[in-house]
Amino acid sequence: MKRTFTYTLLLACVLTSMRCTEGTSIPDVDDMDNLNYTSYWYYNYEALQTVNHETLGLEQAADFNPYAVAQRGDTLFVANLAAGNSLILYSKKAKRPLGTINAWTVNNTEKKFTSPINAIVATNNRLYVAERQSLIHVFSLPDMKYFSCIGNGNWSGPVFQAQAMTVKDGLIFARDKDGKVSVYKESDVTPANYQKINRYKQAGPNEGNSSNNAFTAHYMETDTLGRILLTAYEAQTIRVLDPALVTDNMKNGTSIDIKEAIWEIPFKPKTFARTAERTYVTGSNDAVNIYDLGKKEWIKTLKTVKGFAFGNPERVFAQNDSTLWISDIKKQTLVQVGVFKGEIREYELVSKHVVKVKDAMTRSGKTSEEFFVDLRTHEIIDPEEME
Repeated sequence: MKRTFTYTLLLACVLTSMRCTEGTSIPDVDDMDNLNYTSYWYYNYEALQTVNHETLGLEQAADFNPYAVAQRGDTLFVANLAAGNSLILYSKKAKRPLGTINAWTVNNTEKKFTSPINAIVATNNRLYVAERQSLIHVFSLPDMKYFSCIGNGNWSGPVFQAQAMTVKDGLIFARDKDGKVSVYKESDVTPANYQKINRYKQAGPNEGNSSNNAFTAHYMETDTLGRILLTAYEAQTIRVLDPALVTDNMKNGTSIDIKEAIWEIPFKPKTFARTAERTYVTGSNDAVNIYDLGKKEWIKTLKTVKGFAFGNPERVFAQNDSTLWISDIKKQTLVQVGVFKGEIREYELVSKHVVKVKDAMTRSGKTSEEFFVDLRTHEIIDPEEME
């Protein structure tokens, strides 16, 4: 059985009383002969650009290895693990580097990054850069002038090798190496307090294995409910923290985890990127794993996109709902991935939930090769995956 439809069907829905909606499953076979069925589409992933040593004008591949990523406006901040550790500023629009920061001057003394950059957070007027050597550097925005520093470089000091970080309501949250969460006040971060800033509070670790002796990538970010999501690699979960529990009366060591909201993951998670409909998570399976928020289920393990095959996608960052930046540390490349919805124009019913597509609209025009789509997930699948 075969159906063909184009954008004109959508117009017909408006001009008649026929009810047409976008759906996730194909109608029963018995209903295929009437026009009261939904329109179909599928997700398409494409490498829009790749940033490597050549793109950045560096001499050799060993000079660039992307890691943590953040953004402010058109500027992308990229941690470079190679060439002595540095912070690269990259223009998304012009597709070129704007500059590199690897040294600065404090009190007439030159300072520089001495260890890998684990986390970058951009706010309206500050850029927080956490390096492994128990230091959180603070730059002013947009001029990128060095402003201050939290921590003194000693792991027994106020910063314990921060591995993930976020800022919420004037408080700086940083995941310590042992799984505890240190909290600092933004108001304490001043040039006069350079390396003299103490913890405001320190929350206890989550239950289970919280160690990170291998310095695996971690990530934290606030969600739409004002909570803080934090990956816990060894515990195979994403923690959910309540920042409202951090008050002057809070005792150090108190847990701020919302235990009933903890998110158990079928793999060890590293970093995540949240969009309106999906969450993209990197992890121990060396892939970008896609979770459908509406269905509340994992729907795809992404190891390749059009134009690029991942080696080790260590970190993922969402520029917006349809654009991801993925740091592939094996191929030493930062990949901009577009997430697009393509319209299915011609299909052949293969099973109740799977169709074979022979003609579909993509960004570059019609496809020439047939493929299979699971209409429950809108994902392209291998024939072996069909029920």
